[in-house]
Amino acid sequence: MTPFTTSRRNVLKWAGISLALPLVSYGQATTRKRFIGAYIPNGAHMPNGVNGNWTWAEAMQPLVTKNLQNNAMIVRRMFNGFPGHDPHWQNCAGFLSCEPMVLGDPGVARCGKTLDQFVADRHPAPIRSLEIGGIYYHVHPLNDHPGYSNDYLNRISWQAPDKFRSPIPNPAQLFAKLFGGDEGSAAQIAYLHARKKSVLDQLSKDANRLSTRLPASYRPVLTSYLDTVREVELGLNQGSFTCTPNLAQPNQDFSNPNANYALRFHLMHQMIVLAMQCGLTNVATIMYGPGVSEQMTFPEALGNGSGHHAVAHHGGGQAGIDRLKAMNRVHTGLLADLLEKLKAANLLNETLVMYGSDMSDGNVHGTDNLPMLLCGAGADLKFGQEISPATPRPLSDLHMEIFKLLDVQTVMGFGSGVMRSTGQDLGIKV
Repeated sequence: MTPFTTSRRNVLKWAGISLALPLVSYGQATTRKRFIGAYIPNGAHMPNGVNGNWTWAEAMQPLVTKNLQNNAMIVRRMFNGFPGHDPHWQNCAGFLSCEPMVLGDPGVARCGKTLDQFVADRHPAPIRSLEIGGIYYHVHPLNDHPGYSNDYLNRISWQAPDKFRSPIPNPAQLFAKLFGGDEGSAAQIAYLHARKKSVLDQLSKDANRLSTRLPASYRPVLTSYLDTVREVELGLNQGSFTCTPNLAQPNQDFSNPNANYALRFHLMHQMIVLAMQCGLTNVATIMYGPGVSEQMTFPEALGNGSGHHAVAHHGGGQAGIDRLKAMNRVHTGLLADLLEKLKAANLLNETLVMYGSDMSDGNVHGTDNLPMLLCGAGADLKFGQEISPATPRPLSDLHMEIFKLLDVQTVMGFGSGVMRSTGQDLGIKV
């Protein structure tokens, strides 16, 4: 006869009782369970894929200024993309999947299930995931790229190969989703937390009854389990689960993608962090622009001038290069705001933020040595440093590192074809 292992799980399984404790946080994170994927289009100033301005002193200067260098690492020598696929489309749609998009019918969009959605499977919450950005939907002339779906330029999250998730473009819409609607609203979450409390009460009663029937050698295990239940109850009773927004519903005009640009994302960052604080979601993706972003000129930060896509194709002209560099700093300034808010909410230790672009040198559509950052906190990872593997590696290798850190055990390999993960570590751990 197989010995009975005295673990909480076996005691509860034997008793017919189960409680998914990882879904109920009571104040002390022991593992990473949250993920944010942040995308910028058109690359950086990285001539022919060299490091260029993707350094702490230049593009990452906003992080350094806000003392966030030790919450980010530069990951070098990542590549993405498939032969014959324009990277503006492919590496936007495949940013988080490393799967090829299907071409041929512009009305059909199909790519691969993305990293964020695997994390949502592993760490479920009332709202599966949040997708924000989409400040405007870029429509490309069909005669320029026949057979290419415009959705490839406007979506980075795919719940299934044939099911993309559309980003929310307006802070007022995000506010309504989180705090005003049925799915994931404050009222709904209050109900769910009250229901969890009632379930805990019943479990305590059942476990106490069970203790009278257990052999004496098993009772310490049950006692340990009940201690955990009481900690969860205490967290509930102290009001640690609150979803009251600490901001009013945004009412600014966000119809113009070049007006209130930074404010748009500052507000949505605040709502993402609040949603994660109160257990609404563990997963988010952010598009700071669509995959071509020609309409994005950033007049509030940079004054009038050419659009983002145009300056990425600068042709070596210094004015375009300087403007592209400034746009890179605008975007890393937004990342700094996100990291600051996560840090202030004590969420950075249990959150990984992957930030990067579809290309390195947008002037020539280069896809080697992508500008990539992995952000978070913890002494186990080489934050504050640059990681550069000995040979170029598919971006899927970084995805696999993230899966391991977030305890996603169902993915044994990631990506397809030339973008299939190698199975080798990148060296991001201390």
